[in-house]
Amino acid sequence: MRYFELRRSLPHRDPAYPGGYQAEHRWGLPGAVCPTCHGEWARLGLDYPAVDLTTLSSEREYRKARQTMWDEYSRLRDAVMPLLPAGALVAPGTHLGPLVGRARGNLPPVVLQESWRLLVHGDVLQQLEDAKLTGITPVEARISGSKRGPLYELALMPQGSLAPECQPRFYGSGPCANCGMQEYDIPEPWWMDATSPPSLDLVRFAMMPTLILASERCVEVLGELLPLSGVLAVEVPTTPPPVPHRGAQP
Repeated sequence: MRYFELRRSLPHRDPAYPGGYQAEHRWGLPGAVCPTCHGEWARLGLDYPAVDLTTLSSEREYRKARQTMWDEYSRLRDAVMPLLPAGALVAPGTHLGPLVGRARGNLPPVVLQESWRLLVHGDVLQQLEDAKLTGITPVEARISGSKRGPLYELALMPQGSLAPECQPRFYGSGPCANCGMQEYDIPEPWWMDATSPPSLDLVRFAMMPTLILASERCVEVLGELLPLSGVLAVEVPTTPPPVPHRGAQP
């Protein structure tokens, strides 16, 4: 199965859809500062909008975005772990619960305002569900002002991995003994491991959760709605790029 990264491309968006939204998830884990390595950690792309914290006695502690020391972050993280879906990746900055905010203007059928957050209108959601695509858990966003009716954020699970030849480059002598974190970067170019592809039609890439990956079937179902919405589907390679041909030496 071929997979495609969904990328924002405003120049391709139909001018009939100039709108956007301002919204935040209802809850979230704070960013964290480690007293041992002095790292300040927060990660984008780990959003779980279907998680409901209303049953927690400490629910109010998750409402305000902030930065805390690692011990405080760990306490808050441990309290929500039983509520998270199996296989969830959790890090400082993880967002929880539905989006709350307001739309402005006319939104496109598929909304990818941030590269890691995918929203659709009800008619588009119906198309996805009718096609029996996997990996799609819709959560109605509490975003008022949408002219086409309710918006649904698609809760996506992390899957997929980098090929062995392009694993992350880690810095330092090893993970911090206290927080377990370590700085790294992803080499360029990179490609996905063909031996362990995603098992779902729509996921976020586990190693880089700001990237949303859609199967070939998902891209076919959405069809012209993607470019109309200013979203490009770029195939994710599963093999190394070709070596540039060297011309004959004079």
